[in-house]
Amino acid sequence: MDIPTGWAIVEHRLMREFEFTDFSAAKAFVDEISMLSEDANHHPEIHLGWGYVVIELYTHDKNQITEKDLALALRINQTTEA
Repeated sequence: MDIPTGWAIVEHRLMREFEFTDFSAAKAFVDEISMLSEDANHHPEIHLGWGYVVIELYTHDKNQITEKDLALALRINQTTEA
């Protein structure tokens, strides 16, 4: 399994933390990720705080990381590169 750039496997989940200048910027990122998740019909665990967002990806019904998780991680990475 090729782990996308910036992501790590923690407790059988893909995880990545993103940093922002303030809460509003972090929330805007969550809003964008929410739209990507709906489009993919695959929904991450999202932790939002002042200046940060942590995304956890795994496939709930399989209780493991699947291709869906890897694909969504890549799409999330693309939003941060734009």
